[in-house]
Formats: sequence, structure tokens, C-alpha cells
Amino acid sequence: MMSKYITQAVLIALNTEPVGATYDSVYGGETLLNRALIAMSKAGIRTVKIICADGQRKKIELMITSVRKRIALEYDVSELRSDEMLSKKISCVVGKWDGVFLIFEADKIVHPTFFDQAAKFHSQKQPLLFAYKNVWLNAGQVAFAEPFTEKFKVIFHNTSAFTKIALSKDVFQNATCDLAASRPVEISAELQHGVISTDIAVCRRSDLQHIAFKSFAEMVQRWNEKYLLTTGFLEKAWWLKVTGKESKEQITEFFWRIAFKEISGEFSKLVNSKLSKPMTFLFVRRGFSPNAISMIQLILFLVSSSFLLVNRYWAMIVFAIVWQFAAGVLDRCDGETARVRNYESEAGGRFDMLIDDLRFGLPFTFLTIALYRESQQGLNYVFAAVVTCAWYCTAVVFHNRFLRRAGYVSHQAMGVDFLKTQKSAWLKFFQKIQPFIKGDIRTFYIFLLTFLGYKNVLFWMLVTYAWPLGAQYFFTIKKFQLPSERVWAPHLESPS
Repeated sequence: MMSKYITQAVLIALNTEPVGATYDSVYGGETLLNRALIAMSKAGIRTVKIICADGQRKKIELMITSVRKRIALEYDVSELRSDEMLSKKISCVVGKWDGVFLIFEADKIVHPTFFDQAAKFHSQKQPLLFAYKNVWLNAGQVAFAEPFTEKFKVIFHNTSAFTKIALSKDVFQNATCDLAASRPVEISAELQHGVISTDIAVCRRSDLQHIAFKSFAEMVQRWNEKYLLTTGFLEKAWWLKVTGKESKEQITEFFWRIAFKEISGEFSKLVNSKLSKPMTFLFVRRGFSPNAISMIQLILFLVSSSFLLVNRYWAMIVFAIVWQFAAGVLDRCDGETARVRNYESEAGGRFDMLIDDLRFGLPFTFLTIALYRESQQGLNYVFAAVVTCAWYCTAVVFHNRFLRRAGYVSHQAMGVDFLKTQKSAWLKFFQKIQPFIKGDIRTFYIFLLTFLGYKNVLFWMLVTYAWPLGAQYFFTIKKFQLPSERVWAPHLESPS
């Protein structure tokens, strides 16, 4: 039985020159080859054949070892002899494959968003070359169709490295364009017009028979000459062909667009992101994992909260500064690093939610101890803390169970979908006040309140925060409909 999606790929890693974008060039904290393997693994590719130059096998195998725990696929590395044709080598390594597979060179940054779409193009009977939808060259100038998402424009700042296909923008009306039905179109990096190729293709073993080529570009030309080629279109996918000549600013902006979290609060995006950006790229260059950054957060939460036990005003200020840095800035850094380095996972998302809960839970615990000691063992603080913790922890447990059932790994993503399902009158009011209560601005309120120097005020502020938040969790569980629970209505959905 044929798999629903493509699960096999051939990765060509022949470029070993000291200049340009070689397979071992590091972008976003990972080599191009490792980035491709991680992205394919996340998109469901399970078998990869890597073809490298003669004498490069051990180097590549050692390189992959550093990310082996992060990839759920099997790979095999084969060397291409100097006297051997690439076409013959590929035919040999895929000799037992009957289905379709992806094929591309390791000279590009490829994100899982690309392969998530590419893996669904499995039913074509001809080799298919991917192009980007809703963007094209017109007299050498990049043009974008109206549906094109703004953040993806960063991909096309420099089109000189891209291969172009001499097709008009009208081809976007279809998912694929059959080039075999007409004379071969021109495909070249020198074109001043046409759609933009990603230089990633889908083919079968039979598509490689009776043609000879020494490179990926030559393979595409042979398909084109024999009227075999089809073009398929992808959109909203992170992908960038690199040559090594890209400016540092262009690459930084590309990864920052990937890293930037669109659904976070306005305060977080306008304030904390300005501080997190340079730190995120520092963490990426140093090879930090998101979990390592989360552990730094946890340590800083503990260290800063311990200052609450010191009965001095300056100690509260130290707490405020260190805690706000960890809760506001580092909280963004771990997510941004995960998106840049393709570290996003369900386990990582759950761990991040735990850290989010502890950023308030640890100061609350230390405040309770401090107030108990400083108020001559006043049990009212202990009682309030115990009841509040019981309420909030119960809400968190039920809410996290619901998140797993609904398939979400973050509160924010579920919150966005939850608001889409609500049509009540309170929603308009909530949307108006949301910028003032959403995301990291709540940690900023705690930060400002600390400067008053009153621990009891800070304590009751956290109590006041915990109760409605717990109620919100239970309200969400009650009101939010899972996709499987929704009733299909013909007038609400279009046919597939």
C-alpha cells in the first residue's frame, strides 16, 4: 500500500569547495546538511540516501552524529567516485525504491514548513520541480501577488542565486503546471522573468532511466528537454538557496522572521523581543539548546526568588531585575532558538509551559515563606497560599490534559483558536483589553509593583492573578470545541 506522503529522499552533498554554500556551512547554528535532515525528519521523511564526494563519507557521518538524537530517520552515505556519473549513482542507491522520493542538493536552508507541503506531492506521474507560489520576476524585479504573506518576502531580497522558470504568473491558478504538454521552457539563473524555482524535485526511479547528468541542474534540464517535467507550487514555506555571498544582515533577518512569534503579546513583541534578538543569535552561535536556556531561566527564577527572603528593599529590586530578565527576555529566547534551530517538539513545548508556571510559582512560594517569617508566623499567608496553589495546580492539570487531547503544545496557539470559536458579546470587550493583559506584560506589572517595596502587596497581587487565570482555564475547557466535536454544516464549509 502506498504511503499517503513521501517518506524517502536523496540528498546530494557534493560541494566541498572552500568558498560558497557547502554542505558543512553553518547557518542558524546547524550545518546545511544537518538542517535538511532535521527538517525532513520533522516532516515525516524516514529514509535518506546521502551522496557525497569521494573521501567525504566519514566526515559526513561524524557531522550527523551531533544531531542523531534529533532525527527520526534512517540514512546511508555513499561516495561518488570522480569517474562516476551522478545519474548512475542515484539510480544505484535508489535501486530498491518503487515509490516517489525527494531529491535536492545540500546548498540551501530548508525548514520543516517546506517539506510538510512537499511530502504531499506524491501522485505525480512525471518528475516535479518545486517553485514558490505568488512570487515571480518581471524584467528582473521581484513581484508579489496580493495573497503573499509579508514576512516571507525576506526570502527574495536577492534573486541572483535563484533558478528561474520562464512561466507567467497565471500558472499559480493550478497546484501544478505540466511542462510536458508544450515545448521545453527556459530554466536558468540568468532569466529576468518567470517563476522562482526552489531546486528541489520529486521523482521516481524510472524518471532517471535513459538520462545522464552530472549535477542537479543538468538533471532538470534533461527532464525539460525530454518533455517530462512538471512544476508544483509551495507557499508560506521557509526556504532559501544560499551561495555564501549573502550579507550577514540578510541571513539574520531571514532567521529572525522564522524565530519571531506572531501570536505573543504586543508588549513582548515591542519590548522584550528587542532585548531577546541579540541574545537569541548569541545562543544559536554558541550551540545552546532551548532546554538549556529554559534551565538557565529556572536557575535565575530560584536565585532571584531567594532574594525575597532578605528583608531589605535593595533585595526586592535585585529580585525584580533578575526575575524580569528571565521571565521576559529569556522566555522569548528559548522559543526563538527552538524555531531557528528546528528544535521545536511536543516535549519541549510541555517543558516550556512548566517553566512558565514556575516563573510565578517560585516567587509566590518564597514570598509566602518570607511573609510568614516577617509577620511573626502569620498563618493567613500560608492558608491563602495553600488554597491558591491547590486551585491553580488543579486548573493547570486539567488544562494541560485538555491541551494534549486537542493536540496543542502551547497556551497561546490554543487561545487563538479558542477566540475564533467564540461569538458572544464579551468577546469584543475581551479583544479590546487583551493587549493590556496578554503575554509578558503581566510579568512587567509584577516588575513595576516590586519597586513599591511591599511584599504583602506583591503576594496578594499574585493571588489575584492566579484565581481568575485558573477560572479562565476551566472556562476554556468548557467552551472550546475540539474539531471532532464540531457539527458539520454545509453552509459553513466548502467542499474539498
